[in-house]
Amino acid sequence: MGSFKNALYRFFSGRRGMDQLSMALLILSIVLSLLSSILRLGILSTVSMVAWVYSLFRMFSKNIPAREKENRWFLSKYTPVASNARQAKIRFKNRKIYLYYRCPNCRAWLKLPRNIGEKTVTCGKCQATFRKKA
Repeated sequence: MGSFKNALYRFFSGRRGMDQLSMALLILSIVLSLLSSILRLGILSTVSMVAWVYSLFRMFSKNIPAREKENRWFLSKYTPVASNARQAKIRFKNRKIYLYYRCPNCRAWLKLPRNIGEKTVTCGKCQATFRKKA
């Protein structure tokens, strides 16, 4: 049993393992596989298998700089989308307490408590001032 364990250690040494892109590819593979079985579309099954194989290739690859470059590209696209989704969830959750406005200059989100009347608002990001009714 010890020789098998040592062989596994040697095989996995120097490999990247799971990162955010690999995890996203695995989740995509599972979702596409489920959709394929529900909708009975063979193309979804094929795309699911390709995503799964590519995820495994990334996890077992020894070319770490190339995999890190791919992961950085993925995170540069994914992070703003995830951040906007989190902020939208928070805005929706607090919609009865606050009114949300965008700054006319920099488009940053600003919140005002409800039922306070018309106020002069100063943007914290660009220092622009404007009047809003809350």
